[in-house]
Amino acid sequence: PTSHFRRCAQEGTAHPRQNISYQGKAITERFFNLKMTSKALVVGAGAIGLRTALELLRRNVRVVLRSPEHPLHHSTCSMGAGGLWMPFHCDDPRVDSWAASTLDELLLEAKSTDDSAVEIVPTILLKRYHNGPIIENYVVAKGSEGVENSSSKVSPLPSWTSDPRLDFQHLSVEMLSWQNNVHQLRIPSQDDLVNAGYRFCWMFKPPIVDAPKKLQSMLNEVGQHPMTEDVNVKTGKYYATVREMINEAINLGCDTVVNCTGLGSRDLCSDPTVVGARGVLLHFDRTCERMEKFASMANDAAILTEEPSWASETDNCYLIPRGDVIVVGGTYLEGDNEQSIRPEEKERIIKNAQLLGVDTDKSPSIGEWTGFRPYRPTTRLELEDRADVPNGFKVVHNYGHGGSGWTVFAGAAREVASLLDV
Repeated sequence: PTSHFRRCAQEGTAHPRQNISYQGKAITERFFNLKMTSKALVVGAGAIGLRTALELLRRNVRVVLRSPEHPLHHSTCSMGAGGLWMPFHCDDPRVDSWAASTLDELLLEAKSTDDSAVEIVPTILLKRYHNGPIIENYVVAKGSEGVENSSSKVSPLPSWTSDPRLDFQHLSVEMLSWQNNVHQLRIPSQDDLVNAGYRFCWMFKPPIVDAPKKLQSMLNEVGQHPMTEDVNVKTGKYYATVREMINEAINLGCDTVVNCTGLGSRDLCSDPTVVGARGVLLHFDRTCERMEKFASMANDAAILTEEPSWASETDNCYLIPRGDVIVVGGTYLEGDNEQSIRPEEKERIIKNAQLLGVDTDKSPSIGEWTGFRPYRPTTRLELEDRADVPNGFKVVHNYGHGGSGWTVFAGAAREVASLLDV
């Protein structure tokens, strides 16, 4: 097949080997000598790395998988994540397509078996102000010729909200309360929400990934796949440079290396734009006791907000049912390197749990977690042009997905495969 770069080049210039650029970067002659990947070293075993390895295996590429820590190690960001599908702090124009591709996969998996690592959970995002579409957003303007100008129809909502499979609604909390007479979701009452300053909300039905279960499932699939040559996800070794990673790939007989090291890429790639966005969580048993106001409700819901009075952009308030636990958070603190949950953070999250229905006196937390989302102004998902590698050798980077790892992991993996022409 025509290579990704050759195709882009031919679309952009009459002479494909002169003055070529892709995503603002020059494409050198070396790209035209690349062959289809046959064996890849994938470095990193979080959601991004495991799904990337699987995508290559499913496309008949032999894979060697390496990671310094097991996917279920407490330091792994993917393991501790809430697992909710929703683009969050991943500022890249390609996110919508990656998220849609991932949504396709997760919705299918949620319906596949009763023991799936994915479930569909009604989700409420609390808002103080309307911030949604009004009639004027849908008035179709007519030009001087009397022709409708569809470009005038603009919604202030994110584009992902238009996917009909999510059953997205923009509601007042009064409308939410009416609907909940039927849905019986474990959510705060209308009075409690209004008193806290929340008068509107988004309601939708996204997939939520049981992160530990899904990571183990993907690791098992990688390990059992006939195209897998070797798996070592407890090497304890952190590559100091990309060059060191390339040397190992060459020694292993690989013609490609894919870097999925997340926050580790800050040092590995000398990339100061990668920042750890610290998050802290408490875990409660999924069957925990609920506050009296919530006890009569039968069905779980995820509840989130980044707005006052319960939260802020850095001190979030959320409750996410995930597998056999309820995850309550949280924080979004870029550049904060504290490895453990602070006492004042734990106190605030316990308060969040109470606000969102957990009776913490009868059901104390069963665990806590601190992790660092790999935020980058734009995700680095690209084929790097390096002069210091053998002819035909490929280096792909796939990191910097912010708080959207479980939202884009499958779509990003397919993008890697596209870059490698497999």
